[in-house]
Amino acid sequence: MLEVDLHVHSLFSRCGLHTVLELIAAAKNIGLKGFAVTDHGKTMGGRLTSVFFERFRSPEPSVRVFKGIECNVTDSNGTIDIPYDYLPFMDIVLVGIHSNIERGQLREEYTSLLVKALEKNPMIDIVSHPNDPSYPVDYRLLAEAAALCGAALELNNSKVLYSRSPAEEAVAILEACKKTRCRIAVNSDTHAVHELGDDSAVAPLLEKVGFPRELIVNRDAEAAFAFIEERRRFKQM
Repeated sequence: MLEVDLHVHSLFSRCGLHTVLELIAAAKNIGLKGFAVTDHGKTMGGRLTSVFFERFRSPEPSVRVFKGIECNVTDSNGTIDIPYDYLPFMDIVLVGIHSNIERGQLREEYTSLLVKALEKNPMIDIVSHPNDPSYPVDYRLLAEAAALCGAALELNNSKVLYSRSPAEEAVAILEACKKTRCRIAVNSDTHAVHELGDDSAVAPLLEKVGFPRELIVNRDAEAAFAFIEERRRFKQM
C-alpha cells in the first residue's frame, strides 16, 4: 500500500466515480497520508474548475490533498492541454498519450510525442502509463528524456492489475529507468475508490528487478512531499 498516491481521478474525469470528499474519507480509512487529484484535461472531457484549484482545502488534516492534472498530448509538436490559468495552483502535472491520438503509428512517433512534450513543458512531473499497449514507446529514450528534465516515469498499478498491459512491459520500464537513473512514481491510477493507494500488482516487480528505492519519488510520504516541493518551482513560471 502506498503512503502517497500521485494519480487519482475524481468524478470530474469522465472515468472517475467519486467526489473528492469521498476519496478523502477513503484515504483516511486506509491510512493514506496524501493523494493527488489528477483529473483529465479538457481534450478527454475533464471538467476542471477554478473553484477546486483556487479555493478547495482538505477538511481532513491527516490527509494531504494535492491538486493536479493528467494532461493529454494534443499534437506532434509536444503541445499539452494544460489550463495555464490554473497552473500556479497546481502541485503536480502528469502527461500521457490518450485516445485523442490516433492509434497504429510507429513506436518512434509515440516516443517523439512524449519527448517533445517533456522538452517543451518543464512543468511536467510524471509521464503517466508509458506501458499503454495502444501507444508503444521506446522506454530507454523516454527515460533518458525524463531524467534530463527531472521528471519521472509512472509505474501504473492499474495497467498490470487489470491485465491491460503485460507485467513484462512494466519490468521493461523499470529496467530502462534503472539503467538511466530515471526516477519513477508508483501510482494506482484510481478510478474507483477501492483502488486508492493500491500498488499490489507492481510492488513485486520492483523487488524482482531490484529497483533502487531512492529512485522512487513516492517511496514514502516524506519523499513524495519532497518531490512535489522540488517540482513546484516549475508551476510558478
